[in-house]
Amino acid sequence: MILFEAVIVGLLLSLVTGGSLRDLEQERLRGEWLLFVLLPLQLLWPKVSQLLGVGCGVSVSVWLLMMVSLVAVLAVNARRRWVLAVAALGIALNIAVIAANGAMPVSMRAVSELGAPRSEARQAFERDCLHEELVLETRLTSLADVIAIPGPEWQRAVVSVGDLLLALGLGGWVFAGSRRGASRVAG
Repeated sequence: MILFEAVIVGLLLSLVTGGSLRDLEQERLRGEWLLFVLLPLQLLWPKVSQLLGVGCGVSVSVWLLMMVSLVAVLAVNARRRWVLAVAALGIALNIAVIAANGAMPVSMRAVSELGAPRSEARQAFERDCLHEELVLETRLTSLADVIAIPGPEWQRAVVSVGDLLLALGLGGWVFAGSRRGASRVAG
């Protein structure tokens, strides 16, 4: 949800400060079709892999491959839009913690701060191989999902520093891309 919100905020800020949807429409990125496929797919992959009955090892491997591909596309375009380097860094940090632990560790303390019962979160981990409970043995804990985002029930989440950087980078790209005179990258 945080990605969607960041993109909407970037767009709204741009529009109220003279930006244009027409300028955003003209913004071209190398491999942009990969972004439009992989960004939503990596967010939906936990549910998709469950529905398909994909094993945990394969599911995590596919997820990491999607994320590495996203980093590559963002990095290729970062020379023209530096905010895409911020997004790429965010994904790279998520890749590091997932690769180090075999899944994205999630803080039960942060889950509790949002009012969700720990037992429900633990049950969700049993169905989702891409996330696991953060424990003493967890590596790179500062990069895990440890930040509680409060708000209305539909918006609450526990996110990582990588998630925040990804959201900032994509929201910044939408803002910059919808500004007059935005630089163009050949598609």
